[in-house]
Amino acid sequence: MKKYILLLAILLTSCEMPVEEPKGTGYWVVDGVEDKFINASDDYTEIYKAWLEAHNEKNLDKVLSFETDDIRLDLPDGTVIEGIEAHSEALQNYFTQDPNLDIYWALPYVGLVNGETWIIAGQVESFKTQDGEQSRLLMIDLQFTEKKISRIIAYEKAIPPQN
Repeated sequence: MKKYILLLAILLTSCEMPVEEPKGTGYWVVDGVEDKFINASDDYTEIYKAWLEAHNEKNLDKVLSFETDDIRLDLPDGTVIEGIEAHSEALQNYFTQDPNLDIYWALPYVGLVNGETWIIAGQVESFKTQDGEQSRLLMIDLQFTEKKISRIIAYEKAIPPQN
């Protein structure tokens, strides 16, 4: 009996489980090719959070250090900012509104076909205008190239009034 148990134990430990390739979820069509996504490393979430914190600190050099030289930002109002110099100029103006970005969710992901890494995230943006303190909800699609931010697409939603 002991021999059978030992034989069974050897057989079970020597069996290799097949390795499945990631199947991904969702899809994105680029140039007619459908791409699936899988979760990316939370390292990208940490980079994004540090970039937001640099905004909250109003640290221009630190914000820009997270970005590629050819960064492109598509803002909710249709404005497109291309290049790190143009973003630097825009940030100087933005910082005069004393903005604060408070992230409340994020999901990093990578395309299986093209290997692009993105994060989709939501945050509350608070800022000051001549009318007083304002807030809005922002959803961000942000692309990474070699662990630097290379593309940002921002969408906004007004915060509903509190009853």
